[in-house]
Amino acid sequence: MAAKLTCAIIEDDPVSMSVIQGLAEKSGLFQSISCLDSSSKAVGWLIENPVDLIFLDVEMPDLTGLELLKSLTNKPAIIIISSNPKYAVDAFEYSVTDFLLKPVKDYVRFLTAVNKVKFKERAEDKRTEEELFVKVDSLLMKLNFDDIVWVEASGDYIKIQTSDKVQVVYSTLKKMEEKLPQHKFVRVHRSFLVNISKITNIDSSNLEIHKKIIPISGTYKDDLLKRISVL
Repeated sequence: MAAKLTCAIIEDDPVSMSVIQGLAEKSGLFQSISCLDSSSKAVGWLIENPVDLIFLDVEMPDLTGLELLKSLTNKPAIIIISSNPKYAVDAFEYSVTDFLLKPVKDYVRFLTAVNKVKFKERAEDKRTEEELFVKVDSLLMKLNFDDIVWVEASGDYIKIQTSDKVQVVYSTLKKMEEKLPQHKFVRVHRSFLVNISKITNIDSSNLEIHKKIIPISGTYKDDLLKRISVL
């Protein structure tokens, strides 16, 4: 089951706030729904209480919704709500997720806006599941999991073999194993992790991968054989 969202409704009109809150509760998509009737109050509150999504009114005293949006350092997904359609253009200049015209009555339209947030969240999660940043010298370098052929322990370091180069990283094989997806990688020896899809041959005590022979330890052999398809 997909994780539910946390949201804040920042709106000085109590009727509009109540409507948005009701639609959010009806959807069942939210883990928590917080309501704030002042954008100036919201500034400090958001620092202490980060959320996945903000429903944000534009025309509010003291600080407009767009001014609040400018002030945010870590911006969550934003759905602008306003009775004035002219703000739709302004809103999208700030890369908001959607714009809802008040009074918000259409439940399907509300769900469409929220589902855009869910879709973006899933896409970002998927990217995270397919890549890893490793520290090489003073740089953080992105590695796609599919490009990793094997990982070898080397003292206080690990050697990450990709299709065309080796990256030497200060880490342990255990830490690397915890970061890699288990359905793609398997430990075959105390010093080696391999990408299952890159294996070309296996015999009783070794495997061939990317033209390299890697030993298979008896400790890990049964797990390896369970993880591959054998006819």
